[in-house]
Amino acid sequence: MNKEAQQEQIAAVFTGVDAHLVTAELIRSHSTNREDIREVALRGLDLRPCRRILDLGCGFGFFSEALRNRVGPGARLTGLDMIPAYERLFLDVCRRIGVRGRFIAAPVSHVETLPERSWDLVLCSYALYFFPEITVRIARLLAAGGIFIAITHGEKNMGELFTAARTVLKEQGIMNRERLPVEEIIGRFCAENGGELLRRSFHRIDTIDYPNTLIFKPHELPLLLAYFHFKSPFFLAGIDALHRDRIMTTFAAHLEDVTRRQEGFTIFKDDRIFICREPRDNADGP
Repeated sequence: MNKEAQQEQIAAVFTGVDAHLVTAELIRSHSTNREDIREVALRGLDLRPCRRILDLGCGFGFFSEALRNRVGPGARLTGLDMIPAYERLFLDVCRRIGVRGRFIAAPVSHVETLPERSWDLVLCSYALYFFPEITVRIARLLAAGGIFIAITHGEKNMGELFTAARTVLKEQGIMNRERLPVEEIIGRFCAENGGELLRRSFHRIDTIDYPNTLIFKPHELPLLLAYFHFKSPFFLAGIDALHRDRIMTTFAAHLEDVTRRQEGFTIFKDDRIFICREPRDNADGP
């Protein structure tokens, strides 16, 4: 399976709108960090002058909703996402926060058609690892004084689940590599290497760390399994559909065993926020 096919398969985890919303609440309720990462990202920023706002990989408006009471009523918010099912939810967010909204159902390559030097604020949460190559283009989109804010995972995000997945897949004779495809994708833009990538396009980059852990107690095993099931496309990218039911059953048994032995299960969920300003001159180049 080539990289594009793997990314499409992994992106399938985001297509179930209702399941995604339920899982987002599950993450919030089991996080050791009780602060909203969006509030952390926007704290102290004066966004009232921002009128033209772009949310890349916007989903159902997770990041955009945090703009409530931070931007003026004249702001126009554009969401870009490849999943058309998110349009209604994203536009509902725009109405709730009191801004004009527009949704573009298209792959991220659509940014090549957007007007340069015309956006006051560009947002991207938990998506840039799918398309890190567009950071130069993002820099070109910003108007004078514009800001780009990206939220991404630490390289070891969900590492405990990845370890469980590798163990099971190797035991089943299905995997003979050290990293899952999703680990390679997250590693393309993560907390550890994101700054180096962004410095090629921006002079000023501020970072904020967001330490977090998900904790599932022994009696919450069903919730852990529900979380794992939702995330399963991450772990099963590149695996033949004929093997999936058997693999999922084996995964569940393995997680149950580990949870009982450890008297619970913890999942690494550290993130990092990048706040980028002052595009470099080479962002105007080819």
